[in-house]
Amino acid sequence: MSGKEIDYDPVKTPLGRLGARCVWLRRLFFTALGALFLREWHVKKALRELAEERSDWEIFDAGSGFGQYTHFMAWNFPKAKIYAIDVKPEQIEDSDWFAERVGDRNCTFEVGDLTEFQQPDTFHLALSVDVMEHILDDNKVFANIFASLKEGGYFLMSTPSALEPSDEKTGDVHSVVGEHVREGYEEGELRRKLEKAGFRVLYMKRTYGPWGRISWQLLQRIPMLLLDKSKLFAPLLIPYYLVVYLPAAFCMAMDVQTYNTTGGGWLALAQK
Repeated sequence: MSGKEIDYDPVKTPLGRLGARCVWLRRLFFTALGALFLREWHVKKALRELAEERSDWEIFDAGSGFGQYTHFMAWNFPKAKIYAIDVKPEQIEDSDWFAERVGDRNCTFEVGDLTEFQQPDTFHLALSVDVMEHILDDNKVFANIFASLKEGGYFLMSTPSALEPSDEKTGDVHSVVGEHVREGYEEGELRRKLEKAGFRVLYMKRTYGPWGRISWQLLQRIPMLLLDKSKLFAPLLIPYYLVVYLPAAFCMAMDVQTYNTTGGGWLALAQK
């Protein structure tokens, strides 16, 4: 990992575990993720739009992680049945515990591997957020998700984009690294993989464009660089966020509403 790349897992994972078995801390953690990470703004906007079509779907959360999107869908698709899987048993156990405590009775959590999981013609909607960049055999996963959807079913995914030429010149990387097996997807590559699996791509929107880049610098890059230098900067982050959050939130709102010709991420919607 270069000095320009950032790994959020050493920060996010302990915070997630800290609130794993405390309802109000987990709610606070979900709220913080939703407020600070631009991808959540894009994904949740797209989910709200899909929820306007109908709310009694069978939904597949493909790689549910902390479970924040499963919880969000449980409330925005109140008549839906949501099936969430993840490879990490502790994430599934924590999500199941939380869902039971807050009344998300339309959710089921199970440990599962997306390269092996297939439930033919079952779901109306599948969601994948920051998952595919962690999986080497992504073609297999795309094929499994396609097979698991009903005819006309939707696949909504968020994933990093590959390094752009402008970034190569500046050396500025604006993505999460963690356990990635690939940096991201080029537009043609992602479209070809989805179409090879059988999908019809409805749209591919670039996220983390010029406005999003500013919010990313303010909300993730600068704080992480400070913490990387010394954990003694941690007490300063609260006043720092109080100062920068409103302008950063404005930048995130602009990124969601703007057509970006460049950007560090993709939001794609495809249909079977």
